[in-house]
Amino acid sequence: MKNLAETVRNSADIVRVVSDYVTLKGTGATLKGLCPFHSEKTPSFSVHRDKQYFYCFGCGAGGDVFSFVMTIEKATFPESVRIVAEKFGISIPEQGVDDGKAEERKELFEALDRASNYFRKMLSGEEAGPARQILEKRKISAEFAERFRVGYAPAAGLLAALRPRDAVATGLFVRNEQGEIYDRFRRRLMFPIWNDRGKVIAFGGRAIGDVQPKYLNSSESPLYSKSNVLYALHVARNAAQKAGRMVVVEGYFDCLSLHQGGIENVVASCGTSLTQQQVAIMARYVPEIVMNYDPDTAGQNAMRKSIDLLLAKNLRVRILKLPGGLDPDDFIRREGGEVYSRLIADAPYFWQYLMTEAARQHDLDQPSAKADAVRDVLQCVAKIQDRVEQLEVARAVAEGFKVPEALVFESLHVSPRRPEVRPVVPKAAVAVRRTLSPSEKQLIHAVLQDQELGRQLEPFVDFLVEAWSRPILEQLFKDPARNLEVVLESVEDEELRSEVRAAVMEPFTQVSLEQALASVAQLRDAYLVKREMEIREQLKQCGSGAAPLELMKMQMDIARMKGLSLEKTR
Repeated sequence: MKNLAETVRNSADIVRVVSDYVTLKGTGATLKGLCPFHSEKTPSFSVHRDKQYFYCFGCGAGGDVFSFVMTIEKATFPESVRIVAEKFGISIPEQGVDDGKAEERKELFEALDRASNYFRKMLSGEEAGPARQILEKRKISAEFAERFRVGYAPAAGLLAALRPRDAVATGLFVRNEQGEIYDRFRRRLMFPIWNDRGKVIAFGGRAIGDVQPKYLNSSESPLYSKSNVLYALHVARNAAQKAGRMVVVEGYFDCLSLHQGGIENVVASCGTSLTQQQVAIMARYVPEIVMNYDPDTAGQNAMRKSIDLLLAKNLRVRILKLPGGLDPDDFIRREGGEVYSRLIADAPYFWQYLMTEAARQHDLDQPSAKADAVRDVLQCVAKIQDRVEQLEVARAVAEGFKVPEALVFESLHVSPRRPEVRPVVPKAAVAVRRTLSPSEKQLIHAVLQDQELGRQLEPFVDFLVEAWSRPILEQLFKDPARNLEVVLESVEDEELRSEVRAAVMEPFTQVSLEQALASVAQLRDAYLVKREMEIREQLKQCGSGAAPLELMKMQMDIARMKGLSLEKTR
């Protein structure tokens, strides 16, 4: 496993991997973006192309390409090796990853891929005539039906075609009380559901005719959790990053029709409302979300519930309610992609939309109704994370409803005035954050830049007695070729690991042997000075009595060493 992981690590490009999840900007070796692991508006997340390392100066997350994939995919180390290997076309032998869960996931991926091909093939059969009529009515071209792998589940036959080792685990079959296994999807138009790498993890099936439920999804499986998935994310991700926004619709046909109409930054939640997990996924890629749910009561209620979740992730939120009471699928077929694009660009922000809806639903000439309307809008405005933005929106709400700004500010507990100057109340002492010394940082960079230099420094490791980074430097001096992330994982001090990862991202010129030796000497002398002071304190305690010979000898040894060069102490 060790050699395999090294092969994959050395063949991978962390910039390419991270770019699948984060919009990176910049030129040269260091690229920056919004951290996918915590909410922020100013980029503090950096990726270094040459060092093949990432680090967030906001939350402290950092590491190599495997660390990134493990964190963002919540994957095991063996799974992260497989994921990176797949991205770069590296084949992994079956015995390469000794992980039972990884093997189970592999079997499920293969079974679901075969199921997708099976459904796709069945769509051309005689039984699938009504399913093809639905696609024709929706004006879904053969090209897009193929691109989105739309298929058909017949009344029976999938179990015999797949012959999976564990049928129920695929989410495609159901076991009844008698222990019999039968197809979960029967006589349905089938939509594959993918993970963000484009692998089929589940299916959604639309009933043919008046059958309930109209839409049915795969059951939960080791690969699929409905609350963690956005339909067509792997297709929409790049377009969304370029546009700076993602459009969210409800259903499969809404999403498919918009993509066919040239609107490619669209995903579907495929549920009644967004979940925290889905919002967190979107926040990795874009700063702005446009909600375009169906105009019916259920769709509008679900959209309203989603606003709070989106604001909690520092996302800008726009709401698009299509004219004529049309859903996105109907609208794009009737009006076309160009008209829809203009509506998206001009979509009102959530507070503008809520004010319009409040004016439609309430008689604003009635004081009590107006109070209800204002309170309804401010409940969402209160969720805006940025205080400056919240203040400006509050002003716009006050102006729109024609109410005094002061009342709105009071309701939101914000103030446009300068805060009153209050006497400073002494606080309890705060622990000083420990940091690496410049000498330690230079030594870390020296070994990473030149492995041979690391070997030359190994004889001086004993001089790093007091260096915080000694556990790491000692391993790097002994084996300079060892991957830094592997070394860090062997150290229990999480704060030290974070500091070293941050140090790696700092710009450093080439470190010479002389400079490295000077850093070792500085660390040695710092230790000697500290030790000398401790001995002096011990000698003071002896008073006028005879000082212990051991202390005197130690003091003389320290004085002698402080005057020697490193070469003479070897």
